Amino acid sequence: MNIIKESKEHLKENNMSYCEHLRFASGHGIRCIKAGLLLILHSIIPALFPKTGSILVNKLNQSFTDHNEWLELKQQMEKFKNIYRS
Repeated sequence: MNIIKESKEHLKENNMSYCEHLRFASGHGIRCIKAGLLLILHSIIPALFPKTGSILVNKLNQSFTDHNEWLELKQQMEKFKNIYRS
């Protein structure tokens, strides 16, 4: 598979346009970079940002869980539409 075909398939699997995916993925990437910088400061001065790592992981987990639940619901709705149309 080539990179363009794989990218299109990934977008289709996640039911996102290119712009939606760009916003979703880059937003998470920026959060990770910010948290990484704060964690580096935390490594130097442990009293600073003591919960940054766990907060980031929890937010990312919730975001991906919500997105996956939405995808599952959308797939179920499509199956129902197909049955109803028959």
